[in-house]
Amino acid sequence: MKINVDTKGDVFWKKYVQKNTVVYLKGYVYSHTTDQLIEILSYLDEKNVAKFINSLDGNFALIFRGVDFSFIAVDKIRSSSIFFTEKNNQYYISCNPINIVDFNKFNKSIISSSILEISMSGYTIGRKTIYKDLHSLNPGELVVFSNDKCKYTQYYKYFGEVEYKNYGDYIKELSEVTLNIFRKMLNDIGDRQIIVPLSAGNDSRLVASILKHLGAKNVKCYSYGTAGNFEASIAKAVAKKLGYEWIFIPLTHKSEKKYYNSDEYKEYLIFAETYCSVPYIQSLSTIKYLKDINFIDKNAIFINGSTGDFISGGHISTLMKNSSQNATKDKRKENILDSLIEKHFSLWGHLKTNENIKYIKKTLWDEISRACKDFGKKDNEHLFYEYSEFIDRQSSYVITGQKVYEFYNYEWRLPLWDEEYLYFWQKVPAEFKVNQRLYIDMLKNENFGYVWGSGIPVNKKTIVPIWLIPIRFIFKLPFSIFGTKGKKAWRQLEVSLFYYWMDVSHMVDEINYFLMIKSIFKKPRNHVSWKAIDYLEALIKR
Repeated sequence: MKINVDTKGDVFWKKYVQKNTVVYLKGYVYSHTTDQLIEILSYLDEKNVAKFINSLDGNFALIFRGVDFSFIAVDKIRSSSIFFTEKNNQYYISCNPINIVDFNKFNKSIISSSILEISMSGYTIGRKTIYKDLHSLNPGELVVFSNDKCKYTQYYKYFGEVEYKNYGDYIKELSEVTLNIFRKMLNDIGDRQIIVPLSAGNDSRLVASILKHLGAKNVKCYSYGTAGNFEASIAKAVAKKLGYEWIFIPLTHKSEKKYYNSDEYKEYLIFAETYCSVPYIQSLSTIKYLKDINFIDKNAIFINGSTGDFISGGHISTLMKNSSQNATKDKRKENILDSLIEKHFSLWGHLKTNENIKYIKKTLWDEISRACKDFGKKDNEHLFYEYSEFIDRQSSYVITGQKVYEFYNYEWRLPLWDEEYLYFWQKVPAEFKVNQRLYIDMLKNENFGYVWGSGIPVNKKTIVPIWLIPIRFIFKLPFSIFGTKGKKAWRQLEVSLFYYWMDVSHMVDEINYFLMIKSIFKKPRNHVSWKAIDYLEALIKR
């Protein structure tokens, strides 16, 4: 069996040769030095591969080519993807799937169900891509190539056993785990500059405040968006309290349209391609602007708060609200699937037909039930929901957001996706996670950097630009007399008519405003709705 490896186009991949083995490595590993890692891999038995990869603490992707067998592996969250295909008993492996798809022997047969999944959610379900013969890995997976065959192994899954203990003990443990994660990270980073994208939410404030608490000095913060937005004003107050330098990058429709029409942006779309989700673009242009004004050191590391809201329970509130201890197993299963569809498969309301929903439910449950057993317990319904979101939306779309830093040759760290957080949060009872109760109480209790409970609000949203407020009010007023139906109708009008002007991140500037207005009866949800359609249309034309 011949293994062909291609890591061109990604400067973060490094190649190591030892004895008769070749190792390609991307990312960072806290638990082993690079020399230790390469040495162990050089004599590792095939049967011990999964156990060893599971022991690695860090965010990485790994390609191993040996004499008797080879394998590829991604970390527990798939922070970096690996793709492969097989042709004439040869395997072609690449970090950039375009290099595989553009290969003249590649079969470009498109999976129609993948098109539907991306249209409804922005990503595919499971490890599949757009193309039948292009394969990827789920988080916590590896693939071993030996004896002319390949075999998937899931060495880790985000699914645990609920543990019940005193709420105060959980707060104490969460504090200790959080501090340990950041200490470990800072020890690895050393004195390199740290850049924190700071918003009005809990997660980025957690990052900045613990850095201050632990004495990190070479830290800069920044915010971006429409001038006068609430995210920036709160972030500025947090940074000032912490004593960290902060800068605001103003975004306008003109500046962002220019960026989205640039060759640089087109290059990013190629760089970020996965064929399993729309490219993540939030904050991309701001990295360029910060680089252009020399705000960032060449070896700086970006640390953001992704994705504290999910992992701490912020996405299970509706699920638990509609849950009943007396419900049958079938009803609990439907509650999980209905919650997933409502939150993540509703980019276009007109696509939520009975036939499409039936397909999505079956596909989601097939994926969930393959990995997660013992469904029917009264206390673990949330684990099934979170496993599905984790393995699909979070890993396929949200976590790929680190590409915006890599495109401009900057490293990153994801402390809130650290394995210690994974192991902690997968055991916490649902009642402690709903509305992020435990997470928020810990932050207020510890008050890192003295920016919690200090009069600095969290996510206190306001509408900008100001001129839009009276116009929006006039349009909204007639809908208020029709109750729930009026609210739903207003929501659709607001997305198509006002969202373009209200989106402080300006990601919507990639979309034609008049197209947005024309789409109102198709019931779009947000900018990803149009992005998914544009992405698929461009893909099919290639």
